[in-house]
Amino acid sequence: GGGGGAGSSSFNALAAAVTASSMSGEGGSSSSSFGARRDLLHAMMDPSTSSSLREAFEKSPSSAAASYRRAVRHVKRVRVCVSNNENTRILFSMLRVLACNSAEIEHISRLGPYSSGASTAAQRLFGLPVTTGGGPGGGQPSSSSTVRTCRDIRYPLNPHNERRAMELLLVITGRALSKYPTSLAQDNADLLDETAYPKYSNKRNAKLQVRGEKEVLHHFALWARTAIHVIDIILHELAEDRKVDNGGSRATSANKNNEELEFDYVIQAMEDDDDCHFTILRYCSDVLGAVRRDELAKLPY
Repeated sequence: GGGGGAGSSSFNALAAAVTASSMSGEGGSSSSSFGARRDLLHAMMDPSTSSSLREAFEKSPSSAAASYRRAVRHVKRVRVCVSNNENTRILFSMLRVLACNSAEIEHISRLGPYSSGASTAAQRLFGLPVTTGGGPGGGQPSSSSTVRTCRDIRYPLNPHNERRAMELLLVITGRALSKYPTSLAQDNADLLDETAYPKYSNKRNAKLQVRGEKEVLHHFALWARTAIHVIDIILHELAEDRKVDNGGSRATSANKNNEELEFDYVIQAMEDDDDCHFTILRYCSDVLGAVRRDELAKLPY
């Protein structure tokens, strides 16, 4: 029911969204592009899914998108709620893969626990313990940690990919909400009428269930919008720092001097806001904060 504890939203929409996000642009309609996506999915999914996808793609590249949706829909299903649990992490992992461009696909395909000189970033990306040793005698991970699937992308690839992933999440939640005949506000109003919706009736319980689903979708839509805003601030800060590194000067406009364009200010404002859900706050502060630090560390000083 309310609060999203019992309400849940299926992950079916991700299969349909992959055509518009990961398989479009960059010659997405060509057979070579479909082949590249197929190879990536083969490498990152379990054998049963890989087999279904291979059959779908090899039938005909022109009909691969529809076949792909049919293949995946009955294989992968993840339910999420208003919480930061394992399924939430799987959701974000899959979104990051679906939001990959060709360069990012090449990047993650070359990363792995046995790649020579695996960096700390690579270890964090796949949720592996950060080790200082590498190569022979360097303490390789156990065989169980060598299997790579979509759900292993536990850390943002980069700010741009994370932003595209949040845009995809916003599209998915919006599409799902649009399929309901009534809005969340209308559901709340209907439930106040105990004559039309008597307590403990099937009609009222069904309305409560649907309202819970919408609450989950609205939560993740808010999460996506907030994340996009914070990522834009991070990208703006990085652009300003790169400008200084290249011999330029920082912008001195009123907007630049406005504290609202600073990451630390926004995070503090979120912490002071009692209505800000703690899962969104922790994601923006901890996850996006770590991405910001990593990107700043790449800049020459």
